[in-house]
Amino acid sequence: MNALKGSCHCGNVEFTLLTQQDEHSLVPRRCGCTMCRRHAASWISDPHARLELSYRDRSLLSVYQFGHKTSHWIVCARCGVLTAVICTIDGRARAVVRSQAMIDHVFTAPEVPMDFDGESVENRLARRARTWIGSVAITPPLA
Repeated sequence: MNALKGSCHCGNVEFTLLTQQDEHSLVPRRCGCTMCRRHAASWISDPHARLELSYRDRSLLSVYQFGHKTSHWIVCARCGVLTAVICTIDGRARAVVRSQAMIDHVFTAPEVPMDFDGESVENRLARRARTWIGSVAITPPLA
């Protein structure tokens, strides 16, 4: 099991991706939505992995929603780093982590550009259920 670590710049938000995959088999996806473009974000996920995300100070955590409001964007309000996106599907949290927030991990596969414009909410949730990180623990839980 590989424990891939990540965090925001100031350390308020930290995460560990527990996966059988490694930097050579995980493929970063570059989303073309306005939020991802403005953050120059690419994403890592593994539906068989577990994400353990924690934060130190809730008052310094920004949880943002836009568009269809199907996901929660986890941004540190102190340093401004976007770290993860969480989506609840059928009562189960799913997530992706930002590859640029990973610590000392370099992904060797080239980024794959993705375009989800025109995707229905139903199709979007079905895709996330298939491809996003399958087990998510957030400590303390977001309220």
